[in-house]
Amino acid sequence: MHPRNPYRTPPDFLALAEAYPALKPHLISASHGTTVDFKDETAQRRLTEAILHRDFGLKMDLPPGRLCPPVPNRLNYILWLEDVVEAMDLAEHPVERARRVVRGLDVGTGASAIYPLLGCSTHSNWTFTATEIDSLSIEYARRNVLQNGLEGRISVVQADPDGSILAPLAQSDVPYDFTMCNPPFYGSREEVIQSAESKELEPNAVCTGADVEMITAGGEAAFVGKMVQESLRLREKCRWFTSMLGKMSSLTHIVHLLREHAVSNYAITELVQGQTRRWVVAWSYGDVRLPDSIGRLSHHALQSILPPRNTLVQPLPQATSPAQVTPVLATVLASVDGLTVRPLSAASGPADVLVMATENTWSRAARRKKRDAMPVETDSGPRAEVQLICRVKLAGSVKEDNRVTMAFDWVAGKDRGLFESFASHVERKVVGAFKT
Repeated sequence: MHPRNPYRTPPDFLALAEAYPALKPHLISASHGTTVDFKDETAQRRLTEAILHRDFGLKMDLPPGRLCPPVPNRLNYILWLEDVVEAMDLAEHPVERARRVVRGLDVGTGASAIYPLLGCSTHSNWTFTATEIDSLSIEYARRNVLQNGLEGRISVVQADPDGSILAPLAQSDVPYDFTMCNPPFYGSREEVIQSAESKELEPNAVCTGADVEMITAGGEAAFVGKMVQESLRLREKCRWFTSMLGKMSSLTHIVHLLREHAVSNYAITELVQGQTRRWVVAWSYGDVRLPDSIGRLSHHALQSILPPRNTLVQPLPQATSPAQVTPVLATVLASVDGLTVRPLSAASGPADVLVMATENTWSRAARRKKRDAMPVETDSGPRAEVQLICRVKLAGSVKEDNRVTMAFDWVAGKDRGLFESFASHVERKVVGAFKT
């Protein structure tokens, strides 16, 4: 579960029922205390309503026979998207970042419209377009948006089941920041039955979904594969395309499809709630990169499909604390021509900075070229475009005997070699300073 998810610790169901009395009749006693019967559809709905009411100030009505979304699971996806937006924001100018609106596309929002509701209730600058093909789900999704006063920020639109999945992107003059999707899992009703029969243990919770929510031709791999194909035409219409996946085989299929089309800027993460494990795959045609902490799993079974590393970590065994390294790092960065260095907070100083470069000025070849170049007169034209944005951060770990590390996150840029060259140069200079 996401580290910021408050439901990493199960809620106090008694306190939850006090805040939302409609939950009280569904409380049951168990060996570990009071809980609810997750195999009872009505109890599951009251629980979702109670959490949304108490913790997010949201109201929700759901029709019979449609999915009742578990809030902790859905919040995981929203929290991860927060991390993605934060990574994108690092590449923005602070003034632009402060005034911008975040735009999301929720593909197949369902009757609950749970993702847009959670996103907008927790972020005042987020807006959503939510698509849906099922008329009953559209009716309830619009009702849920309206009764929460979010009709100005969430637009629920009818989607063509035979048309483009990402149609709103093509129709928009303003790029979206992200897409999100919980695609239909199965390829047929027979596959649903076979899946249920193959499970050794009974499910922990009742499934309330209708076929229109759970089944699509070819299953989730085909659905998200179509998203990839459409994104090849839309490209910069969205900064990050993302979708949830329920099968590792589907994840492998989508990564291979991305690689076939030379899409190297992609990410993989894992969303876990109890025994439920889901993956999210994300891809971009822009130059903003996601740090390994949110875009690259340390999962042995997935090694062959993981994206290249965007985070490089250098241990500093000679240092005893980040404070000891801070002045050394500041001196090294100041010695590189043409760098713009900005602390990420007033307190961080050189311990956590954003570095911007318009060209490679640090390599031996670059320094030699500058030394041998003839001086020329130039007029004051437009400033050179930033080619590399890199975050440099010092950290210490008490668990590892105050081991100090220097981490480089590739924030933005098109040239991986430029990022790796810069990190290598700074590492060599800082480590060298402690050896002399």
